Amino acid sequence: MSDDDARAPRSDIGRDALPSAAPTTEIELKLTVSEAELARLGRLSLIGQCLRGRARTLRLHSVYYDTPDCDLQRDGLALRLRRSGARWMQTLKGEGQVQGGLHLRQERDTPVPAQILNYQALIAAGASHVFSDAALRASLQPVFVTDFRRTVRELEVAAGTRVELAADTGTITTGTASAPISELELELKEGAPEALLDFAISLLREVPFRLEPATKAQRGYALMAGKQAAPIKADAPALRPELSVTDAFQAIAFSCLGHLQANERGLLESDDEEYLHQARVALRRLRSAFSVFGRAFPRSALEELVGEIRWLGSYLGPARDWDVFATETLPAMAIAFPGDLGLHELLEHTAAMRADAVRGARDAIASPRYTLLLLNLIGSFHRKPWVNIPDPLAAGKREQPLLGFCAEVLGRRHRKVAKHGRNLAELDMAGLHALRIEVKKLRYAAEFFSTLYDKKAVRAYALALTRLQSLLGSLNDAATVERLSEPLRDQADTADPCYAEAVGLVRGWAGAAARARLSQLPAAWDAFKSVKKFW
Repeated sequence: MSDDDARAPRSDIGRDALPSAAPTTEIELKLTVSEAELARLGRLSLIGQCLRGRARTLRLHSVYYDTPDCDLQRDGLALRLRRSGARWMQTLKGEGQVQGGLHLRQERDTPVPAQILNYQALIAAGASHVFSDAALRASLQPVFVTDFRRTVRELEVAAGTRVELAADTGTITTGTASAPISELELELKEGAPEALLDFAISLLREVPFRLEPATKAQRGYALMAGKQAAPIKADAPALRPELSVTDAFQAIAFSCLGHLQANERGLLESDDEEYLHQARVALRRLRSAFSVFGRAFPRSALEELVGEIRWLGSYLGPARDWDVFATETLPAMAIAFPGDLGLHELLEHTAAMRADAVRGARDAIASPRYTLLLLNLIGSFHRKPWVNIPDPLAAGKREQPLLGFCAEVLGRRHRKVAKHGRNLAELDMAGLHALRIEVKKLRYAAEFFSTLYDKKAVRAYALALTRLQSLLGSLNDAATVERLSEPLRDQADTADPCYAEAVGLVRGWAGAAARARLSQLPAAWDAFKSVKKFW
């Protein structure tokens, strides 16, 4: 059972980690669980029914090594020496993959007589330039330590499926900084990943947990850097033309999940509204991914997942709308109209509405339903239920070359934008709204497939598309202000006249701002029509 790996910017060395003799591949789920819940694991009937042998408790002390410049971390590797009792083990871990909380990666174990690195084994691994350079090898030094108690249980969760369940409590330490460890690891020892995910779903019914995309090593490096975690923006997945349509869908979906989970802890624990913003963007991108690939998969295979994604969006969306209204729209107006007393009262009412909406979003993210959604998403790409659903048209889309599929999707969406905007000057608000939706769909598809094409061509197209979407988005901003003003207007019935006037002032401000931005729309449309398609 591993306890960690290091995730770093991707490199050729990191991707080709551990190429020489027989590294093992781990498949495991990492779960964040409270110490109180960990303490009652042994009393759960679910565990008792699956338990094979007796639980055993170990004290594990692991020392992680790197160069002063963290060269191993940059190569996507983690190197540790671990003591269990009187035994020491050297472990070198590759970067691997994280699929929404399911970790897949390679590792190489080498017994050592004491806390001494075996340089010959590292050289033989050939996984990093550090190991082939004598000076860099000599610069390897301890960078952080994990010290925790691990209770291990061997489970047979289904016929032919063995899982090692490890409950860890302890600390990560570097210098004078430390962070607690309280987690479960479910490592697949034998059988299919689907059975591991099924067991995790059963466990969720009895133990509240969250999927943990970060490893102990990642947390150790972050602690060592002494940096506060920052909101994470989306990054296009690295696709290759030889991938199947299914594999591309999986890569994009897991990229969206990674984006969502990277901002999850900040959303739950921080007052920085950018975490909520990025989580909502991630969810929108995930919904768009299902739409982009919708023609290649039977609707019935994805319908339940899409419904659950909409459920989560029903909490993140309103919370983000109130965020923008409370932290951007109203403060800008308060600066423009500093003497308006009604605006100040409106700010107070809005802050309360925002707090309720954000609380709802946090409760949704912290709920077992959200964790179940993640587990079901991961499971769908392992089970591939669409294979058993007859749909010749969809199967044909999945089996065509990826570049052909991308060109078809992008071409169809580009034509829809062109059709909706053909008579731009004559479009009413409903027509402009329909155009905005089509532009947004095209932009997401272009972002998903961008790494398959020439960067310059993609950039020029994306800039024209982004400008168009931004201007059309001002319409949506005005509509959002109008919608949020409704509950605020209800409060105006009993408030003083200044408050009621402030609500009207906000609505007028938003409408005027939208009209001013829309005056720039014809030029942005012309730029889009003239930009060269990149596919």
